Amino acid sequence: MVAFADYLDLRVAVAEHVGNRNISDVMPRLVQMAESTLNQKLRHREQITSDTLTFTAGVSLLPADFLEMINVFGLYGAAMRAGSLADVNRSGSEYSRYAIDGSDILIYGVSGDRDITYFAKIPTLTTSVSTTNWLLASYPSVYLYAVGLEAAKFLRDMELAQATQGLLAQALNDMKVDDDRARWANATVRIQMVTP
Repeated sequence: MVAFADYLDLRVAVAEHVGNRNISDVMPRLVQMAESTLNQKLRHREQITSDTLTFTAGVSLLPADFLEMINVFGLYGAAMRAGSLADVNRSGSEYSRYAIDGSDILIYGVSGDRDITYFAKIPTLTTSVSTTNWLLASYPSVYLYAVGLEAAKFLRDMELAQATQGLLAQALNDMKVDDDRARWANATVRIQMVTP
């Protein structure tokens, strides 16, 4: 059983954490502020997603939930490298370079589809009281302390905010350790050059 079944459970837990049940009217804003902060800090395996973008004259709109690019795959499936706008806006770069410009991705002169892998934003919980997502299900303490920190700041309780910030830091560290173990526990180092 998960610690919090949904957004409603989280709201109750945050109210209990800060000792004030009168924050329910501002709870959606507090959750969105916490999610915004977490989107800036987190890069977790659960955020990795793929999409196919359609380019017209070298430009495509990035997905709405885009945070950070992992890979852009060229015509023959080779991973492309990020470059500056100046570097990408020259002939020949369409085979090796891409650039992010605001909410667009640019590949010189390309029209057609290209596959990408990227880190996606955390799906928000504020759409309904029964909403849940991967972060709430797998790492409920991260959500509790992130929203609890925003609630403590809202209530101007700096002592609680400081204590909650420490709890959030520990929860984020535990989450990172779990992610590193899942992704790299059986990894090996392979030297890609001639060795003596």
